[in-house]
Amino acid sequence: MAKTINYPSDEWIDNYIDTHEDSTIEEAETAWWDNEIAHDRPTPYDLTAEQEKASKSARRKMAKAVDAYGKQTKRERKENPDKRTILCALYDGLLSFLADENRKTIDHVDMPNPERQLDFTWKGVSYSVTLTAHRPKKGA
Repeated sequence: MAKTINYPSDEWIDNYIDTHEDSTIEEAETAWWDNEIAHDRPTPYDLTAEQEKASKSARRKMAKAVDAYGKQTKRERKENPDKRTILCALYDGLLSFLADENRKTIDHVDMPNPERQLDFTWKGVSYSVTLTAHRPKKGA
């Protein structure tokens, strides 16, 4: 079911121009369409489903790594063994905490990404620990 597009009435444009001195008809129409977009209403400027699909496909193809000569290159992610070591230590610590007979409140411990994230559930609440290695400061 297609939604109908609401166009600004002449009365609305006149009221806008009266309340906003030194404004033009174009500015009033722009304000109308900005308001329609802000309220997620259809406008004549919206893309069709086919255009949206083509736009999405084109944007996906644009994000490619290129070298200084314009040739495509494949970016290789550098492994960070320090992050892996730190998260493994946290994982082992949570497992030992779980193994303690007096503290059976951790339901599970999971490491979906061994260099980034550690997930666990404690007292019925799900938690995630994300490890970030900050870049060195410039000039240091």
